[in-house]
Amino acid sequence: MKKLLALTAAAIAMFAGRVSAADLTTDPRYFAVDENSITIEEVKDGVAQVPADYLMPPAAAKDVSGTIGALDSIVNLVDKIWTLIEKNQPVVSVTTHYANAVPYGTSHWSQLQGWSRPAVKKYAFAMKNGFGSEVVKVTYQVHYTHSGNFQGKGKFLTGVTIEPINITTSWGYTVTLVSEVPDSTIANVGTSADPVASMQVQLRWTVHTALKDITSKAIYYVQGDGTMQEIGTPFKNAAELKNKAMIEAASSTIVNSSFN
Repeated sequence: MKKLLALTAAAIAMFAGRVSAADLTTDPRYFAVDENSITIEEVKDGVAQVPADYLMPPAAAKDVSGTIGALDSIVNLVDKIWTLIEKNQPVVSVTTHYANAVPYGTSHWSQLQGWSRPAVKKYAFAMKNGFGSEVVKVTYQVHYTHSGNFQGKGKFLTGVTIEPINITTSWGYTVTLVSEVPDSTIANVGTSADPVASMQVQLRWTVHTALKDITSKAIYYVQGDGTMQEIGTPFKNAAELKNKAMIEAASSTIVNSSFN
């Protein structure tokens, strides 16, 4: 009899667990993204991988020995917008999409010299739902090569791209990522005689659930002298949250010590 009761109790517990799991996704809180939980964090966990065709344009150069125009007239010769992830699936292409900022009249990055080694920074974007569970996490890399010059003048950019590394989503969540380099953001922050190229790489994403879509973007500023920083994100930076937690923990320790 005791054995029968034990088996019955176990069966009820299992059934109750299944019902709870099924009900979880019908609770509005499951699909309600906590926008205060959204963070972007720079990830420093080892050497980032650079694509083999990182510096190469998607098509052969028409004339690598052509005459370059005014150095301070800086343009992007190649991609201006491309999709990275569409509905949770990385978009596969034969060549790596990238942008550059070079003098007008340039037909190939190899007309310039003195390029740096590829610089890479890795980031993680994450968000939680109304239950406090992480429902989306995307890891991606920002690549760029800088300091290219023409006959010793200027510092230009090539191979500027964003590459998705990993994406994890809970059931019912889909993510689309698109990268864009508007022509209006390409500028010379140096002088006419010795220009320094700059551009903004915008990473725009949409997170879709049964309740709503959340669309926003992060902006990465890249400069020909190697300067690179994240600007314009509306979300909390994970590093700031960590610092805040450390300060609160230290304050709590001081208060507790004063009462002991």
